[in-house]
Amino acid sequence: MTILADEQLVKQYVESGEMRHFDELVNRYVRKVRAMIYPIVLHDADADDLTQEVFLRVSNGLSRFRGEAQFSTWLYRIAMNTTHGFLRRKSRNPVATYEDPPEVEDAMAPDCLAMAGESAVLVDRALARLSPGLRAAITLVVLNGMSVSEAAHAEGCLTATMYWRIHEARRILKKELERNETHENKSR
Repeated sequence: MTILADEQLVKQYVESGEMRHFDELVNRYVRKVRAMIYPIVLHDADADDLTQEVFLRVSNGLSRFRGEAQFSTWLYRIAMNTTHGFLRRKSRNPVATYEDPPEVEDAMAPDCLAMAGESAVLVDRALARLSPGLRAAITLVVLNGMSVSEAAHAEGCLTATMYWRIHEARRILKKELERNETHENKSR
């Protein structure tokens, strides 16, 4: 079986309208897109809804994909625009809802599981203190492994701006995590 490049799948979908081509694109990218969105919105249901909305927008706009960039870059740009639009509609406030971290299905000791869960909550709280732009920068580059230039393109900003956002996000996260650690140690 021949594995087609993303751009070939786009072309075949646009020309034939056969859903199997679009389904292949979705299968390739759905986990990556959701992994980009969740750390920005910090809410499972919102991340799921936004992921679905991204692929709906992609399917509606696929005929306008010009191939000037890689399909993945175009897709990630749509994901970031959709996510930022959602956050704007949500009145530009930092995320105020914290979910319990996902359960770890490892054979870890109960005390290790408890510490991992506490750490995840502290990281989520620290991420929630970042502005959406800083949260997106750190998510794209650090959590999703994009290059700074790819992240800048996905966010629609200059590479220098992305470098600054990453630096600022790291500075704030470090400060928040140190503050939380100090607070946790005092309450023990």
